[in-house]
Amino acid sequence: MEQTIWQREQAHLTTMSTQICHYIAELQQALQKQKGEIVEERTFASSEFNDVSGESAISFSQVLQSMALRERTYMNMSEELSKAELLHKTPYFGRITIENEDGQEEHLYIGLSTFRDRKTDDVAIFDWRAPISSLFYENMTGEAQYNIPNGDKLTVTIFGRRQYKVHYDELLQVLDADIYIGDEVLQQLLADTAKEKMKSIVATIQSDQNAVIRSSNKQNLLVLGPPGSGKTSVAMQRIAYLLYEYRKTLTARNILLISPSDLFNDYISNVLPELGEENVQHSTFYRLLQDVGLPYKAETHYDNIERLQHADEAAQHDYYVKTSHAFATTLQHAIDVLHVSDMPFYNIKVDGQLFASSKELTYLFYDKFAALDLDFRLKKIRTILQKRLTTRRTEELNRRVDELKSVNTYVGTDEELLAQAHKEVAKKYGKLAQMIETLRFVNSAKIYVSALQQLDAHVAERTASSLKRRHLHYEDIAPLLYIDATVKKLAQQNDIKHIVIDEIQDYSYLQWLAMAALYPKAHFTLLGDRNQLVHPLKKDALDHALLGQFTTVELTKSYRSTNDITNYMKAILPHAVTESLGVHGQQPTVHHWTPSSYVQNIVSLVQHAFTEGDSFVFICKDKRACEAFYAQVQPHLPQLVLITAEQKTYMKGLLVMPAYMAKGFEFTTVVLADAEAARYNNEADTTLLYTIVSRATRHLHIVTTNVLPAALAQIDASLFTKG
Repeated sequence: MEQTIWQREQAHLTTMSTQICHYIAELQQALQKQKGEIVEERTFASSEFNDVSGESAISFSQVLQSMALRERTYMNMSEELSKAELLHKTPYFGRITIENEDGQEEHLYIGLSTFRDRKTDDVAIFDWRAPISSLFYENMTGEAQYNIPNGDKLTVTIFGRRQYKVHYDELLQVLDADIYIGDEVLQQLLADTAKEKMKSIVATIQSDQNAVIRSSNKQNLLVLGPPGSGKTSVAMQRIAYLLYEYRKTLTARNILLISPSDLFNDYISNVLPELGEENVQHSTFYRLLQDVGLPYKAETHYDNIERLQHADEAAQHDYYVKTSHAFATTLQHAIDVLHVSDMPFYNIKVDGQLFASSKELTYLFYDKFAALDLDFRLKKIRTILQKRLTTRRTEELNRRVDELKSVNTYVGTDEELLAQAHKEVAKKYGKLAQMIETLRFVNSAKIYVSALQQLDAHVAERTASSLKRRHLHYEDIAPLLYIDATVKKLAQQNDIKHIVIDEIQDYSYLQWLAMAALYPKAHFTLLGDRNQLVHPLKKDALDHALLGQFTTVELTKSYRSTNDITNYMKAILPHAVTESLGVHGQQPTVHHWTPSSYVQNIVSLVQHAFTEGDSFVFICKDKRACEAFYAQVQPHLPQLVLITAEQKTYMKGLLVMPAYMAKGFEFTTVVLADAEAARYNNEADTTLLYTIVSRATRHLHIVTTNVLPAALAQIDASLFTKG
C-alpha cells in the first residue's frame, strides 16, 4: 500500500532525527574523552616541569602547544555539539525539489545548520544561509539561479516547495507552497509573535527580506519599511548570515549592533543563539560617550524626549541647529581648517604651576610637526609631554625621598619611604598623566562652540555655559564624539567590520558621521521607517543625506498586525505605504469614558482581555502620564508593572510604558490610555500616534475621557468599534 505524503515525511524526519541523535552521542563521547586528556596533560605539565630553563624550556613549549591545540579542538567540538542540539530540536523547516545535473528530481531540506548523512557523507540538511538555500526563499517556481562562492550563477529548475513545523522527531505540519508566500501558508507559520522575546524568522523569510539578508558585507545598506515589515528581524538574520558567509574573516567580536536601549537589546538577545551564533557586541548611541571616555555627564535619548516635549523656544531652537545638516557641514569645515589654524589648546598646570603653555603647544603643532596629519601631530606632542612628565616625576620622587629620610624620627625603612614617595607622586601627577595620554590638552569644547558660533551666537553661548558645567544635552554628544574621532582618532575601533543600526530615523546626520568616524573600517546596515517618529521635534531627513552612499531597499509588506489594526494605522498617516499580509481580527475599539468611571473600566477591560502569557501594555505619552496612570490603577491591578528608562530586562505581562519606549516592541494588546486631544495636539504627535497603534498585533483599544486628537478623530467610523 502506497504511503501518504505525511507518512513519507514522518519516516524521513524519524531517520534524520535518529542520525542527529547518534551524532550528538558521538560528540558527547568524544568531548568526554578530550576533556580527560586535557586534564591528564595539564596534570603532567604541572608535575613534570618545575624548572622550565634550558632544555626543559623547549619540551615545556612543545607541551604548551599541544595543550593549546587540544583545547581549541575541544572548544570547536563544543560549538559543534551546541549546533547539533539545536538541529535536533528542529531538524529542518523547509524543502525544495529541484532537477539536479543528472536530470533527476532531488529534495533539498533546509534547516538551521548543515548536517551530513552519517553513511554517505552527502548533505542531508542544508544550512539556511548556504547559497543553494536561497532558492527556498525566492518567490517563484520554475527556472531560478543562485550564486556560488566564486561569483558565478548556477541555474536550476524548482519544481516545488514544502514547509514544515517539526518538534524533535514529531511532524506537526506539512504545507505545500508552489509560490512561497500565500497568505494561508504564511499565517499558519506566523503565530502571534508578541508573546515572547523576538525569535528568528528563518522559516518565514520573504524574497525581499532575503535579498537584504544576503547582501554582501562590503555593501552599505539603508533598509526602510513600515511597522511589522520585519526590519529588526531581517537585521538579526543578516548578522547570522554574515557570520556564516564570512566565517574565515568575521566573528561576533567584529560586529556591533547599535539599538535604541538596553531593554531592546535584551528583547532581541535570543535570536542569534537560536540560530547557533554568538551574540555580537551591542551598544546604544548614548553609551558610546562612555566607551570613548569623554569627561562629561550626558542626557539620555529618553531624557531628551521628555525635556523637549515641554521645552521653551530657545531649547527647541538649540536642538534644531545642532541636529541640522547645516551644522554638520559647518563642523566638518571647521575641523578641516584646523590643519592650518585655530587649533585650541589648554594651558596645562599642576598645583597652579604652568607645565606647558597653549602657546608652546601651538608652536609644536603648527611649526615643528606641521607636515603631519592632525592626530599624528598631537601624538608627537604627547610624547614630548610624557618625557617631560617622566623627568618631573623622577625629580619630585627623589626630592620627596630625601625629605622623608631627613626626618629625625624613624618613619620607616628605605623601601617603605620609597613606596610612600611613589604613592604621593602618583597621586599628584595621575590626572596630568591621564590628560596627556588621552590628548585632553586639546580644547574640544572650543572647537564645538566655535563651529556653532558660525551659525548662531546665542546657541553657542548657551552651549558654552552647559559645557563648563560638564553637562551635555543628548544633541551635544554627536559633535563631541565626531571631534574626538576625527581630530584625536584615539577612540577609533578598527576591529569593528560591520555595524547594524536600528531605528535610523531617530538619528541625525551628525550622529551618523560620528559613528562612521569612530568605526572607519566598518560597513553599515541601517534600518528604519520615515513615519515612526517619536521625538517631539523633527530632524533633517537622514535618508536623503545617505542616498549617495548607501544602497536603499524599501520593504512595503507588513506581517505583524491584523488587517483591521493596519487599516486603522494607515488612516492616521494616509501617505504611509503598507501592504498588509496580516490576518483578519477584531476592529480597534475606541472608548469614551467619564473620569469617574475611568479606573473601573480599565480594570474591567483587563479582566476581560488579559490572559496570562500575553503581552498587554498601556501606553501613555510620557513618563509623567505613565506614573500618574500607574498610581491611579495599580492599587486595583497589583500585577501592573511600570516600565521606565532604567529597565534593562525585557518582560511580558501587564505593563505601562511611555510611547517613546514602546517603539521597536510588539504587544498582543495595546491600550492607548490617554488619547486626549490636549495631549496629542501637534503635527509631531501624529507620527507618535501612528507608532503607538502599530505596536499592537491582535487587539487595540483607544481610551479617552475627552475629545480625540485630530489624527484619530478624522478616522472613518467603519474602521473601528465604539466601546
